[in-house]
Amino acid sequence: MRPVLALALALALALAAACAGCAAPRAVAPAADGAGAEAQDQRVHTDLVRGMLAKGQYYAALAHIQAQKNARPASLELRFLEAEALRRLERVAEAEALYRELLDGALAGPAYHGLGLLYAERNLPAAIGHLQQAVRRGPTDVEARNDLGYALMLAGRYKEARAELATAVELDPGGGRSVNNMIVLLILQGDEAGVRRMAQQAGLSENALAGLRQEAQSLKGRAAGRGAARS
Repeated sequence: MRPVLALALALALALAAACAGCAAPRAVAPAADGAGAEAQDQRVHTDLVRGMLAKGQYYAALAHIQAQKNARPASLELRFLEAEALRRLERVAEAEALYRELLDGALAGPAYHGLGLLYAERNLPAAIGHLQQAVRRGPTDVEARNDLGYALMLAGRYKEARAELATAVELDPGGGRSVNNMIVLLILQGDEAGVRRMAQQAGLSENALAGLRQEAQSLKGRAAGRGAARS
């Protein structure tokens, strides 16, 4: 979604890897039974997989995930990363099954986020519902807020979208996607003063702002098309 969303709507909810950013591998003191070394090894491989996903190397990520699963039972985090890779390869049914397995655990928030992105193109109301669940579980998750705001904007629910996007911008003022999406929303709402103010604060060029205006027109056209289809 370009200014976009991580919403896998090729609008790109730039698909933020839902759990954005991972900590660097931590040194773990050796344990007598080797547990510490094994935990460190798992962390190294998990970080490697995250890096591959960030670079768009989805097939390689799946290969490393399978290697880890062959060596030991898959952790929750590894199962989540597998779902992320499958989603990006458009293996929808497999990705959805993995995400749903995680909904009752510690990674429920990221899993709901992944489901929201998975449903974005085919069922916008369902996508919004899943993204709302992700935000409930991770109120400070900037990517989830941004993607929910964009999805609400696509649905024409501008007031709700504004609250989510404004929260994302305030949580991460330097987040380009959230700022761009907020500007698109302001354009759709006819708030030219707000558009100019945010564009100036973000240091956007006139060409960049023109691109966001085109995005707003595209979204308006899509919304009109959905309305005509329902009537």
